[in-house]
Amino acid sequence: MEELARLEQEKRKKAEQLASLPPMQVTISSPANQSRVENESIGLAGLVSGGTGVSRVVVTLNGTEVSRLQERSPLRSMPVNLPVKLREGQNTLVVTATDADGLIQQEVRTVHYEKRAPLMVAFRYPEDRSRVNEETSVVAALVTSSKGVAKVSVILNGAEVHQQSERSPQSSVAVTAPVTLKEGANAIVVNAIEADGNARQEIRTVFYDRPKETVAAPKKPLPDPPRERWAVVIGVGRYESPEVRYTVPDAEAIYETLIKSAGFKKDHVLLLTDRSERRPTLRNVKWALGTFLARSAKKDDTVIIFFAGHGAPEVDQRGVERDGFSKYLVPTDAEPDDLYSTALPMDELQTIFARLEAQRVVVFLDACYSGAAGGRTFASKKTRSAHVDDLFLERATSSKGRAIITASRPSEVSIELPDLGH
Repeated sequence: MEELARLEQEKRKKAEQLASLPPMQVTISSPANQSRVENESIGLAGLVSGGTGVSRVVVTLNGTEVSRLQERSPLRSMPVNLPVKLREGQNTLVVTATDADGLIQQEVRTVHYEKRAPLMVAFRYPEDRSRVNEETSVVAALVTSSKGVAKVSVILNGAEVHQQSERSPQSSVAVTAPVTLKEGANAIVVNAIEADGNARQEIRTVFYDRPKETVAAPKKPLPDPPRERWAVVIGVGRYESPEVRYTVPDAEAIYETLIKSAGFKKDHVLLLTDRSERRPTLRNVKWALGTFLARSAKKDDTVIIFFAGHGAPEVDQRGVERDGFSKYLVPTDAEPDDLYSTALPMDELQTIFARLEAQRVVVFLDACYSGAAGGRTFASKKTRSAHVDDLFLERATSSKGRAIITASRPSEVSIELPDLGH
């Protein structure tokens, strides 16, 4: 019992002694926090003291350990003195101390290393001793200094022509100044001054040779723009009734002939069939003829239009046609009993021709318009006629440079031959 009491008393005494000890402190005397230096190497100086005695001090720079001081017997104080090599820009120094009881204390310093750069004037333009044949020119230069550039001036032949001052000196200043040269030699000086008054200048000599007056040669006439060729090829076979078997093969054969044998550019030929990406609906047919060709073909270009599919007549409500029938080209979405709103009137070709700037337009129509049974004709039963004239074709081709070639006369039937597949 006496032994336990003695140990307890010693323990209390030791605790009282520890409580009376000053806490461990890490003091860094150099460098100051957030300091800026121009030298790559600096000295780290400091002192670690207090606590139960310093047993270990570790120094890291930018996360990498650069020094470790360790004592078996803790010291009341431990000085820290060592050189450190900084990287350009921001650097973080950390001093970590541990006392005999394992208590840790840290101190951090941030140091900025700005590499020393002397005052420099770098001419960008003009080159020294260059010769120019224009009276007006420009001076371009870059002035740099780690101390900061306070003022820059440009002097031409002894007279200041440009000056710029910086309220807060900058490490880099771009200079651009227009100048008017005299005939012969010209001296250009860029003068720069640092914040502390230190100055530097660079000189360039430029020769201005006034151009001799010459009589301009007559301009050659511009060559004629290249003549392009454009085409829209339409093949409609898929109707509700009756279907046409070989219109799509006909259109595809014409398309292949144009881009291969005839040498048309592929992006100059538009194909509309039941099997193509763009189907031969009324909207697509009008877009191809009245928009694609109108926006693409120029005055000296040639345009080819090929249509294979049904033609159809409808009673002429206007009283214009001698035979009493209006004629239509029939797209895939046409309705026999409503051709006016679902098919393409032949008179619409005049409107389409008027939209085209091209002066050479040739139309191939592989269709018929009588409404007779068989062949490439399509009509309501009440509008079939064996007496269809070609006045509508005469109207369509009345303007210059327009030609229409048909597979049959208007009152005839355009026949498909299974033996040929066309």
